[in-house]
Amino acid sequence: MDKKKQRSSKGKAKKKLILTQKEANRLKIIITLAVLLVAALTYYIIDSSSYVATVDNQRISKAEFNFFLKQQQLVIEQEEGLSSKTSDEIKEFWTKTTDGQNPWEEAKRDALDASKEYMVQLIKAKEAGFTVNTQIKNEAANILATYKSSMTDSQFESYVQYSFNVSARDLSRITENLLVIDDFRESYLKKNYQPAEISDEELKAYYEKDIKVFDKVDISYISFAKLGENGILSDEELEKKRKDAEALLERVKQGEDMDKLIAEYTEDTVPEDSDTPLGKATLTYSEGTLVQNLIDWAFNNKPGDSDIVETDFVIYVVKIDKRTSFEDVKANVKATMEDEAMDKFYEEALQSWSLEPKYNIVKNERVYESFTYK
Repeated sequence: MDKKKQRSSKGKAKKKLILTQKEANRLKIIITLAVLLVAALTYYIIDSSSYVATVDNQRISKAEFNFFLKQQQLVIEQEEGLSSKTSDEIKEFWTKTTDGQNPWEEAKRDALDASKEYMVQLIKAKEAGFTVNTQIKNEAANILATYKSSMTDSQFESYVQYSFNVSARDLSRITENLLVIDDFRESYLKKNYQPAEISDEELKAYYEKDIKVFDKVDISYISFAKLGENGILSDEELEKKRKDAEALLERVKQGEDMDKLIAEYTEDTVPEDSDTPLGKATLTYSEGTLVQNLIDWAFNNKPGDSDIVETDFVIYVVKIDKRTSFEDVKANVKATMEDEAMDKFYEEALQSWSLEPKYNIVKNERVYESFTYK
């Protein structure tokens, strides 16, 4: 009797393990739904972390925001003279809050504004029929090839990451979009911008606000190097060269032929394939160069003036031969004013578009707040 009960109980247990077709189908549905739910949840988590904000339902990716944030960072660091600071000093600048203002948060806000303008223009460009085509892809590839030069793929990837804070692939895509925007901008201006007439009085007034921006100065010079084979020359050697320069300057002022003095005394040399004569140069104004003292002197004096000018590495006996006038650069002044007027016209249009409600930016707060200074 006990054995029968035992066999009976075993039989019942086996029956419970056998599913009907209906139960099996239900189980498959449940498992499928569970897998889909997990996949959807995973995708949602990943997807919701991939963008910083939206404009008209178009996403600004983390890479795009990073690109503009890096630009803001570099501009501010240059303006604040941080290039010569230590990493700790730079970090302190970015993370220190003063009077409720934090430089890093301000840079993020500016980067978000730039990202919005980028996306608004991209949307407008696509609406006007401008898209990434083969020509755009080839142009972007050529631009990146110029950056890459002789670097290996690994070196280029590191360079792009350091310079733009994005991958090379992301930089390629952003470059393509920027080229699309540029084509749209050119087309928009061609259709909508009507240049105003600029009088000669307006041109001259603009030129005289900062004439060195447009002028060029032709100089003749005799150079004495302050460096020797073993580095900077001794005080005695430098003093002798300064006395030689003073003697030559006196001869220049007495009217001796500058070209003959250059040929006899300059320590400068000219490559064989150069079209520039020995001891001659045409200067345009710039800042932060190795010959800044020479440039500043040339642009602060007039044709016929001569003097001794020292830079970190060279002693110059220099004479100004010629300087451009307003009439010489009038066409350049006009082109500059017209470019500025076009830029202003387009910028006003962009600001107008950005104020439209449909282009309001919607931040992905969790992702935006994750961008902290590192």
